[in-house]
Amino acid sequence: MKLINILGIILFSFLLAGCEDEEWARIDSLSTDGNEFFCNQKVKLWMVVESNNLVGVDYQWACEGGRLTQPQGLNEMTWQAPTTPGIYKVSCTTTIGGKSETRSHDMNVSSFYFEKFEKSSYSFKGQSSTTLTKSNEVLNGKTNGYLQAVAKITTEATRYIYYNFGDPTLKTPFSCGAKLGWISDFPTASVKVGTKTSVNSLYYQVTMNRDPDKEDVMYIDDIRFEWYPVGVTTGLPLDPVTGQPYNGCFKFEQNNGGSKTWFQVSVNVPELNFAKGENKRLAINIGTDYKVSVYVAGALVLETDAIQQWRTTNAAKDDMFVNEWRLVFPNGNGGNKPPKIYFDDAYALVDGTVLKGL
Repeated sequence: MKLINILGIILFSFLLAGCEDEEWARIDSLSTDGNEFFCNQKVKLWMVVESNNLVGVDYQWACEGGRLTQPQGLNEMTWQAPTTPGIYKVSCTTTIGGKSETRSHDMNVSSFYFEKFEKSSYSFKGQSSTTLTKSNEVLNGKTNGYLQAVAKITTEATRYIYYNFGDPTLKTPFSCGAKLGWISDFPTASVKVGTKTSVNSLYYQVTMNRDPDKEDVMYIDDIRFEWYPVGVTTGLPLDPVTGQPYNGCFKFEQNNGGSKTWFQVSVNVPELNFAKGENKRLAINIGTDYKVSVYVAGALVLETDAIQQWRTTNAAKDDMFVNEWRLVFPNGNGGNKPPKIYFDDAYALVDGTVLKGL
């Protein structure tokens, strides 16, 4: 009996050792940095896995749209969203000891571009000597993130924040808009910093790329909407054609072999007045017919066919390609007390949808 018991113990020990030597892995989760994404956004994904041999687990990633930008075999991956909104599946298969398990995650690509500033990292950047701070506020009982921008330079009268789309195929129709305003110290007249001067305005600037076909000699390389949120103590500027004061204007620049000419359409409307802490949504739209509209908090403040007429007059054939979206703001006079700018909920669309700043 003693011999039988000893043999049994030895056999059980061998069986137990065999079980412990069998490698296994179990997927706990497949996670991603957010729940909503924009076209071409690069998104980090990662796997959490339990195993008795983590270093021996192999990871193979796959996606049904967009593309993977990191090497296979790791427990993390970067996925670049496609150029069309929709729901796309990303999956990861773990393999160890000849056994595999797969976990998938649906990725919601909701629009061409957006930035809500809810995370510590964000896609907008600042021109050199611009301080950007991701801040929080409480709106309707909930914490809301926003971007605070301020110039920190004693040689320039303006600075800007920007998003470069980095897409050589991006062209009109194009719409962009954000919620914005000023937090403190916005100048009430022109500022001078060193040898540079600037009016006390804010403006959206959309820089344009030339059509690669280059059928036209002349093309538009800069589109802006500029406004004076607090007016001007010495009086509003006068429209060069009508002679009437204005607090907002749409303008675009014609490039003719390096010779530049500006075209302007002006308005004077109360919606473009921004009191301290009065943050409003402002959007500019360039339609498929090249008509331009500007909305503030849902109100149409400007509508013009100036670009359409320019293209007709010049028999333009080239498409208009979008490069970068900027918000330009003034420095403080002499570089002192620069205004703090509020910027949030930035959106850009390319499907012809009109952003109305609601």
